[in-house]
Amino acid sequence: MRLFLGSVFYGWVIVAVAFVTMAIGVNARTAFSLLFPPIVDEFAWDRAATAGAFSFGFLFSAVLSPLLGKLMDRYGPRLVIEAGVAGVAIGLLLAAHISARWQLYATLGVLVGAGSVCMSYTGQAIYLPNWFVRRRGLAMSIAFSGVGVGSCCFRRSSA
Repeated sequence: MRLFLGSVFYGWVIVAVAFVTMAIGVNARTAFSLLFPPIVDEFAWDRAATAGAFSFGFLFSAVLSPLLGKLMDRYGPRLVIEAGVAGVAIGLLLAAHISARWQLYATLGVLVGAGSVCMSYTGQAIYLPNWFVRRRGLAMSIAFSGVGVGSCCFRRSSA
């Protein structure tokens, strides 16, 4: 069954949404490198312990990744990706108000790490191929190129 929005196949709308989601989700987690120097300067925390929040976030997302397929099967991609968006948004908002190291680990590690895995490669690769029979590779590559475009925008806006 092919769904059309006017004369445009609806799968391409899904690709556009995945593009934006990837641009934000992946780069929200990796933007820690931009936040690292101001955090160390502000709180005078040990660099290793502060950088541990970044590593902890990746470890947490690695543990969550195998469970993502089960969550997508049970609740659907819409709910799981929306939960990821909420996790990243809440994590970034709360990170602006941290005062203790454990809060850094909870916000940028747990919330942003868990939220971004729902919005990144693993989350998108689970449902996106189902929309295409032909041009599946093109659709995936366009959606995943959002990471590169998002990196340019994040780096440029923070410079």
